[in-house]
Amino acid sequence: MAGVRRTARRRELRATAFWLVVLLLAAAGWLWWTLRPQTDQRSTGRPPTGAQEVRVGFPLDGDSLQVSVAAPGPVIDTAGDAQLRLLGIDAPELHGADGGPQCWAESARTELQRLAPPGGRLWVLPDAERRDSYQRYLVYAWTADGRFVNGELAARGAVRELAIRPNLTHQADIGAAVAAARTARRGLWGSCEGP
Repeated sequence: MAGVRRTARRRELRATAFWLVVLLLAAAGWLWWTLRPQTDQRSTGRPPTGAQEVRVGFPLDGDSLQVSVAAPGPVIDTAGDAQLRLLGIDAPELHGADGGPQCWAESARTELQRLAPPGGRLWVLPDAERRDSYQRYLVYAWTADGRFVNGELAARGAVRELAIRPNLTHQADIGAAVAAARTARRGLWGSCEGP
């Protein structure tokens, strides 16, 4: 009888220890979640520190823009007109393989124009690589009120994710926004076959 009580007592102690460990891990996870640094730049209320201001000319498609730069700065090293390619995203092509627009290409350009209207201002920051093979400046862009343009386009379902190393600074946020849009079937995710 005493052996049965000892065995039951050991089981009880093991179960108690197990649940204490689970509780401690849950508390540690909650603390990490609530105290982690915020990296989501979609709605900060202002552009990030160190970003260079540009004036929007017009969107070339859903992920690139023609802009004008008043003076050389930390991102764009010349004054005058420049082309920007938004990092971390890929919009359907206006001139696809068959010469016509891919599904959602015009809508993606319209979404970009809503966020960055001609004559409007954007603030841009680079990542590890400054230019692509077409000599476009590779940037992340923010509106005057701090909305992260790359992330907003992803959240609206206007673009797909395009992660190209080493330019991955905001990829976690962009990837999460694309996943949420896809799950909700927003934009191209609810309108195009096989995106």
